[in-house]
Amino acid sequence: MPHFFISYAKKDTRQLVLQLETALKALPDVTTWVDKSLKAGRSWEIQIQTEIDRCDYMIVLYSPDINRHKQGEDESYVLTEISYAKYTAHKLIIPVMAQKTDAPISLTTAHYIDFTLSGLTLNDIIAAICEEAGILVGAQGFAPTAPSIRPTSLSIMPAPFAWIDIPGKGYSIAKYPITNAQFKKFIEADGYKQKKWWTDIGWQQREQDKWLQPRYWTHSLWNGTEQPVVGVSWYESVAFCLWLSDFTHEKIMLPTEDQWQYAAQGDDGRDYPWGKQWDASRCNNNVDGEGIGKTTPVRHYEGKGDSPFGVVDMAVNVWEWCLTDFKNKTNDVNSIAFSRVLRGGFWNYNNTDSFRCDHRLSNLPNDGYSLGGFRVSRS
Repeated sequence: MPHFFISYAKKDTRQLVLQLETALKALPDVTTWVDKSLKAGRSWEIQIQTEIDRCDYMIVLYSPDINRHKQGEDESYVLTEISYAKYTAHKLIIPVMAQKTDAPISLTTAHYIDFTLSGLTLNDIIAAICEEAGILVGAQGFAPTAPSIRPTSLSIMPAPFAWIDIPGKGYSIAKYPITNAQFKKFIEADGYKQKKWWTDIGWQQREQDKWLQPRYWTHSLWNGTEQPVVGVSWYESVAFCLWLSDFTHEKIMLPTEDQWQYAAQGDDGRDYPWGKQWDASRCNNNVDGEGIGKTTPVRHYEGKGDSPFGVVDMAVNVWEWCLTDFKNKTNDVNSIAFSRVLRGGFWNYNNTDSFRCDHRLSNLPNDGYSLGGFRVSRS
């Protein structure tokens, strides 16, 4: 049952919103939520975030009032809703140009449905919204017939890719680190040229450093199909997550530090993913000075060093980016952080403490180096 959150500036578009709400709710199995009477304040913020979390899609009506902050006035509530939906809740945003204005900065690369074009009717807009949302509509009253078949992360990610559900925690984590073959899908989707899949700071860094691919993308030591992708900054890793979320409508992001550690350790206090005792045969390491000398394919140690939930390669192979700010331990993807958390250790370490489930490292979010990769989580 598709559920729409409609974001709008009351001053400009209230009448259109009421018409849009009525038309959408007339469709079988479609529900909507519109802020008609909430007053600004902490309770407003909590309820708005709750309703955005509940929705499948956010419709944003463009009108001059949403940009009033450009003239020195208070920031528009619409921009606050867009920011939460895009960066925190990871919802599909469907923009509709209700009245001519500039697109909000955070959505400048997004196309929009233009209601200002002459000859368009409300039914045309409803049909366009349904198409964006992947709802097939029939000729009689735009009644949805069957859900559109959308790609899923499992269907578009080259093997090996799988989700491990973490019991009782409300999230899943990728069984393996993201591989070169999987990251290639992001490159082929023009991921390095689409601003909409980057945080604002990440895009500025991409422009400044002229990133077009991971740092070691063409290096034969690191670019095997099933080797974990390396040389990716935190910003590039987040952009991959935002692309995959947008393409599949799944809530995909880097795991938080707490999510990563629990997936590696469980709740029994083990030191390493496999148990209490160090065992060099269970992971890619250089503790005895006779290591492999490079990253291994992500399935190489499957079944040997798995976590209690069956997650692979969580001790060694590559350091893995987490969403978390190293210093403040916050998980805001859009915040300015001097350093972000890395977990897991890497193949050339000879100190067993570096492979413990609770060992943490930090690095600059713009640094893509040969020791770092990432895996993804889904909420």
